[in-house]
Amino acid sequence: MRSLIAVVAISGAPMAAAQSTGGVFGPVVDASDEAWDFRVSYDPDSENTALRLHYQRAINSDLRWRVIGQVRSTETSDFDPDHLTAQLLWQVTPDLQAYQSGLRFDGRYRFDDRPGQFTIHWVHQWRQVDHWTLRFISGATLEIGDGAQDGLAIQTRSSAMRSLNSGLKLGAELFSQYGSTTDWLDFEEQRHEAGPVVVWSLAEGWGLYTGALFGVSEAAPDATFRVRATYAY
Repeated sequence: MRSLIAVVAISGAPMAAAQSTGGVFGPVVDASDEAWDFRVSYDPDSENTALRLHYQRAINSDLRWRVIGQVRSTETSDFDPDHLTAQLLWQVTPDLQAYQSGLRFDGRYRFDDRPGQFTIHWVHQWRQVDHWTLRFISGATLEIGDGAQDGLAIQTRSSAMRSLNSGLKLGAELFSQYGSTTDWLDFEEQRHEAGPVVVWSLAEGWGLYTGALFGVSEAAPDATFRVRATYAY
């Protein structure tokens, strides 16, 4: 895959999540896909930072795996281990359709004696007129181990992106966390964030993503700024 991976924020995390480095990813798998991706997110209010590195590779034209390592700032350290995650994306629909769908399965080990997580995402993508691409993702996370919360943590992600002739992409993204199936929260207690995105397709397989999220609900951070660099073979 010789284009920037158009993805970004919660990455299967429950309501207690700190920095967001996940994405509004698509369901389409390119059989030649192999890429490295480095991400940074920063919350200016809390001064928290998260750094993430992942590697991904297609198994075939329907399946792609990814491994992720992330560190974060804590009360005792600027960069503590946060989590290790393995993902498998399955493109369900055939190629060349205007509508595409897929499933992604995430398994996450979290440090500091926090419970592990298993997440299933249902991914939708629509290619519309005038170079617009729309995506919507719903996710459910089960926590496993000591201190695990009851029920399934529910989240959604969505984006609208327009591709320009110059290779530039402009758009907006929305991330929402609603609580769990056993404790559905009121709107202001939920975490809703929205903001603009700019993506550059650079030379030699490099891509650059820049974006900002702004809190829509009381529980969300006021602002989070994010940068992502991708190198696709």
